[in-house]
Amino acid sequence: VVAAVIVPLSIAQAADTVVAANYPPIMIKGDPVRPGFAVEILQEAAKRSGREIDITFLPFKRAMQRVKTDTATLMPALFYGKSSNDEYLWLERIQSAKLTFATIGPRIDDLDTARSAAIVVENGSTPHVFLKSNGFQNLTVVSSPEASARMVQLGRVDAWMQSRSIVQQTWNDLAPSLPLTMGNVVHEIPIFMVASASLPEEMVTAYRSAVQSMRADGTLAEIWESYGLAPDDQ
Repeated sequence: VVAAVIVPLSIAQAADTVVAANYPPIMIKGDPVRPGFAVEILQEAAKRSGREIDITFLPFKRAMQRVKTDTATLMPALFYGKSSNDEYLWLERIQSAKLTFATIGPRIDDLDTARSAAIVVENGSTPHVFLKSNGFQNLTVVSSPEASARMVQLGRVDAWMQSRSIVQQTWNDLAPSLPLTMGNVVHEIPIFMVASASLPEEMVTAYRSAVQSMRADGTLAEIWESYGLAPDDQ
């Protein structure tokens, strides 16, 4: 009699853990059809690699903390240029963020003009880090892009610093009939798919190779275009 061999379920490949934060159009919570261009890129990369992913949306700072402290967690997108760059594994560049000041009052085109204005930023975001590193103290710090846009809409601040794409998407959702002015691009930052610094090498290779193939065959460009984004210079 040959005994049956039972394969434990734990041997099956578990879904890769992914955390995200609501930053339309990069990552969009609660919209499975249009989950954000970075989420779509990660989903396609997982598909090409034969991997499954499990995405959880968290507040931005909690999502970042999960990536930093877990051993194998991915995040669809993070702006490069934070003071803690070495705490993340920067897998592949997927776009760029063009930082600007958005106002419903006088236009702000440069940092010198912005120094006399009340500016809102999201806590821990790259615009927050960037302005602090440039000596800005006239900052109101909030938890989300929606909160920043609301501060501008209500006239509680003079301007909001964030990427053009995030500003446009958030404002269109909040107050499309209220004219908004965006100044010149003040700073440009690469956007990367990131992961925990200790991500296993086979996962690193799988996701990097998949994104590189998407860049080569035009899939990245197709995803950017579907969200109204111009091709990225990489």
